[in-house]
Amino acid sequence: MIMNLCKPAQVYLALSFISIIFYLISMGEVNNKVLEAEPDGTGIHHYTGGGLVVNILFTIIWICLLNYICQFKYGKNIAWFIVLLPFFFMSLIFVGLVCAVSFIALQTSKNKILKSKVNGKGSTETMKKKVYKPIIGNKNEPYVSELLR
Repeated sequence: MIMNLCKPAQVYLALSFISIIFYLISMGEVNNKVLEAEPDGTGIHHYTGGGLVVNILFTIIWICLLNYICQFKYGKNIAWFIVLLPFFFMSLIFVGLVCAVSFIALQTSKNKILKSKVNGKGSTETMKKKVYKPIIGNKNEPYVSELLR
């Protein structure tokens, strides 16, 4: 029966099978952690068991749908697009996450340099210049932005 499926449906079946195995492993680990926290509890198998059934039903429906789509003229191309679309979005999310983390790391290093200059560990030229608060409060008190604290 599996050999009668088109290639996109077979690939989706293989990926879903791997996903279900990981789901079963994580289900067991989470249950053990819940039992450690609540020894008198019944665990969470009755909650995650329903999720496993839904996952399996969803996989069967998508495999049937992909196999049905493959029967049309451009069906295989559309089915491959549907199968590979989540990987495309995940790669976009991964690239965006890497860019965001590198931007945050760059800003953190810049903030550390500015903090060291404000605290007197930096150059003396920046310490000679005093910036005063505009009209509010004591005019002789140096003003440090909240962003630099």
